[in-house]
Amino acid sequence: MFDPTLANLHAPVVGRNTYRRRIVLGVAGAIGILALALVLKTSVASDALPLATDALPASAVAGAPNGPVLSERERLDRDIDLYQSAAKHDPGSAYLQTQLGARYLQRARVTGSVGDVLRAERVARTSLSHRTQGNGAGFAVLVAALLEQHRFEDAGQAARQLVAGAPDVYDYQAMLGEVELELGNYDAAGQAFATVTSRRESLAIAPRLARWAEIRGDTTRARTILYHVAAAAKTDALLPSEQRGWFEMRVGDYELRNGNLPAADSALQRGLAVSPQDYRLLGAMARLRAVQHDWNGVILFGDSAIATVLDPATVGLVGDAYRALGDSVKAEEYFRTMEVSVRSQPGAFHRAWSLFLLDHNRRIVQVYNNLRTELKHRRDIYGHDLLGWALYKRGRYEEARVEMAAAMAMGTQDAAVFYHAGMVERAAGNNSRASVLLNRALAVNPHFDAFHPATARATLDTLSGAN
Repeated sequence: MFDPTLANLHAPVVGRNTYRRRIVLGVAGAIGILALALVLKTSVASDALPLATDALPASAVAGAPNGPVLSERERLDRDIDLYQSAAKHDPGSAYLQTQLGARYLQRARVTGSVGDVLRAERVARTSLSHRTQGNGAGFAVLVAALLEQHRFEDAGQAARQLVAGAPDVYDYQAMLGEVELELGNYDAAGQAFATVTSRRESLAIAPRLARWAEIRGDTTRARTILYHVAAAAKTDALLPSEQRGWFEMRVGDYELRNGNLPAADSALQRGLAVSPQDYRLLGAMARLRAVQHDWNGVILFGDSAIATVLDPATVGLVGDAYRALGDSVKAEEYFRTMEVSVRSQPGAFHRAWSLFLLDHNRRIVQVYNNLRTELKHRRDIYGHDLLGWALYKRGRYEEARVEMAAAMAMGTQDAAVFYHAGMVERAAGNNSRASVLLNRALAVNPHFDAFHPATARATLDTLSGAN
């Protein structure tokens, strides 16, 4: 059981505590690492150099058929030791550095270790210093590591170099499309994804195509792709259990965001059946329980998730659960822990953390300033949505309207975005437009948040009474 009071004891030394050593992999970054693993598994010939096992200590050579069955974490620890040893024997090998970096990133998926992400970036740059030509996998490791750190501009530069060197590799085009999508360069993203639309069978590419479909408002296509690829992943005996669980989590997340709670629950349960300790699945289950107002379930799943990785958004969600149960003291402990953990995270605020702070009227000016800075380089729809919501919280409604229009420009069917836009219009005195947007939010997903749907309905009642 997670105890926020213990976490707060370490708050003054945030540079060295566990907050700084743990991250949460977002959808884009998780897709990047999964795709990277599959890219390396099926590399183009110039990258697929054989591993010289005579350069390894005899005890490190993998694949002993009669050895003990290892957990995913133990297997990754073993493989990392293996490749570290091999790289020491052959320090000029770009291939060994790339393979080591890929496994650092895979371990980051399991443990949430930001240290492993930084190590992956370091060895990827070492690999590329040895060889850039024919080293697409080295660039792919670098792109994935940069995505995890939310260094989107740097990731974009590396992804463009990757595709320039191997324009005919579908996986690399999809990776570029993902990065351009994150940056809000939707025309460039569309061009990249247009080259891989026929590759819906690929486990590395399909989740990216689904996300692109969602951004464009084609939720039916997104759902079809996600269910198809999750079924394919389930039958892939070589895919690690945590990756099979991740595909089910993507299905569950889609269904949750579109209001199909039974389907979301089924998908997340399937994921937990194959990867029961996965903090991402546990966190997703906590979010599901929150919109169901099962507050004890939120605490159960949320505490289980943050016992492994201290995701600030999940910490805050558990605080909401305690507040809903009437324990304001415990709730405030979690809220304070959430704020401390956000401040201690390297890089830009995660979007989910910023949204939580705004929804709870905490650090509004700081979040606003961060978003202003971020949108100079990353002008995606969700950045505009958050900035619009921050402006709303600051009472600057006309500016907020401009940002919300940008957030809805791609036709994305996101109930939370429609809700934000509707509340902005209501505050600006545009009651008719507010009614349209709030009704649209509830039509897309009547369960888009634990609390906001009730606010939307109350606001609609008020607007109806005023007419």
